[in-house]
Amino acid sequence: MDASRLLPIFLDLNARDILVVGAGQVALKKTLDLIAAGARVRVVAKEATPEISTIADRSEIQLDLRSFDDRDVDAAWLVISATGVPEVEARVFAECQRQKKFVIAVDDLASGSAASGSVIRRHPFIVSISSSAEVPALTRLLREVLERVLPEEHWIRAARELRAKWKQSATPMASRFEELVQAMMKGK
Repeated sequence: MDASRLLPIFLDLNARDILVVGAGQVALKKTLDLIAAGARVRVVAKEATPEISTIADRSEIQLDLRSFDDRDVDAAWLVISATGVPEVEARVFAECQRQKKFVIAVDDLASGSAASGSVIRRHPFIVSISSSAEVPALTRLLREVLERVLPEEHWIRAARELRAKWKQSATPMASRFEELVQAMMKGK
């Protein structure tokens, strides 16, 4: 996957059917992210971690303990393939390609048509960073650095107040940035 040709995008997955193939630790992380996004998650795997089984027992996901079948892709808006088994990843990819659906193949870029990044959620911000799996340790480091420099709550309040003032007074976009920087410097 050529990172220069990727389009960073944020998807609204609320109430959408998402398929996760695999139920190990990596699939668990992706499953939890999908649940947090409000997706309807179905996990297909021969066996599952205790955590995924517990989530299924609480009816937060549908868990099918069996091998992947091409028909599993039919109802999915998006597929996450996290089996760690190259042959299965390739089958999932082939079926997603046939059905024109995106698949994120964790740790197997050749079997994916989409990539997910390392995500920071601090309302109202969602920041995602990716190295397209070239340097994952550096991606994590950058995510941790960004977590430390995201604005504090008083900055966000000040920015909201300025925006309301600018809209009311029809302040031109070109003039807003300088005033925002000045306000942030005073609030430090």
